[in-house]
Amino acid sequence: MKEKKILCIGPLAKQVVDEFGADFELVEVDESSRSEALAETDESVVLIIARGSVVVDQELMDKAPNLSMIARSGVGYDTVNIEEASERGLPVVYTPGAMSRAVAEHTLSFILTSLKGLDSWKHRLQKGEWHLRYQSFGRDVRNTVVGIIGYGRIGRQVRSLLREFEVKVLANDPYIDHAEYARDQVEFVSFDELLSSSEIVSLHVPLTEETRSMINAENIHKMKPGAVLINTARGAVVQSLDLLYEALENGRVATVGIDVFPQEPPDTSHPLFDHPRAYLTPHVAARTPAAQDAIQMTMIGEIRRIFAGEAPNLENIVNPEVFRPPRSG
Repeated sequence: MKEKKILCIGPLAKQVVDEFGADFELVEVDESSRSEALAETDESVVLIIARGSVVVDQELMDKAPNLSMIARSGVGYDTVNIEEASERGLPVVYTPGAMSRAVAEHTLSFILTSLKGLDSWKHRLQKGEWHLRYQSFGRDVRNTVVGIIGYGRIGRQVRSLLREFEVKVLANDPYIDHAEYARDQVEFVSFDELLSSSEIVSLHVPLTEETRSMINAENIHKMKPGAVLINTARGAVVQSLDLLYEALENGRVATVGIDVFPQEPPDTSHPLFDHPRAYLTPHVAARTPAAQDAIQMTMIGEIRRIFAGEAPNLENIVNPEVFRPPRSG
C-alpha cells in the first residue's frame, strides 16, 4: 500500500489518476457524504481535492496532520474554510480562468432561450398550438440592458460574447478598478441601480458572507418588472427556490435561468422545476471537454509545483499570502 493518500471528495478525474496514481493511494468518496470523507481522512492524506459539497473545515484538517494543500477543481471555494487553511499555511488551489468561456457561453444560452422562448415554443408545437405563433412574440437581444453583477473573468467573458448583440451593459463590482475596463464599454453603477435598470440580470460573484442571499425578497423587488434573472455563479447567492418561484408567479421576473442551487442536488419536487418559464440545468455550465481538461490540467500543474517545492502561479491560489515571506523589521 502506498504511504501517501490523495482524497477526492467527488469523482476522481482521469487526468488526476493518470498523473498521481502511480505514487499515491487515490481514494474517492461521495461528493455529498461528510461521513465518508471523515472516515477516509487520516495521517496519510497529503492532498484533498474538494469537488463536491462537503466542507473542508477544521475537523477534516485536524484528521489530516500531514495535509500539504487543498485543491478545488473550479472557480468556487466556498466549500473550503480558507481562514483555517491559511492559519495552517495550507495553500488552496483553484482554477478561476480555466472555465470562464464555458460558463459565459452557458449564460448566453440562458439569455437567448429566455428572450426567444425556445423551450416554450417547443411545448406549444408539441401540443399542436401552431396558431399561437400569431399571438405572441419573442424578444430581441439587441438594445436590451444587461446587468452583470460581478465583473471578474466570467463576467468579462459574458460582456465579450454580448458585444455583437449591440446591448447596453451595466456592471456592479466594488472590488475592481473600474478604470481598467474603460474599453469594455461598460457602465459601472450601484447594485440598486443595476437591479432597477436592467432587463437581464446575470450573477457572477463568488459565494461569501457578503454575497450570500444577495438576491433576496427585498432586492428582487428592486428589479425591473419582467426582467430575466440568470445565476451561473453559486446557488446560495439567491435566497431560496421559493423566492424564484414567487417572482415568476407574480411577474416580478419573466424567466429565470439557473445552473446552481442552494442545495445540490436540489429537491426536484419543488414547483420551480415544473414552471414553464424556469430554465434549469444541473450545475453543468463548465461541463465541456475543453473546460474540464483545462480545469484539471491547471489544477494538476499547481499541485505538482507545490509538491516539488516550487512556487505556484499565485493567480491560481485562493490564499497566496501563504507563499509570501513575512516583512522584516
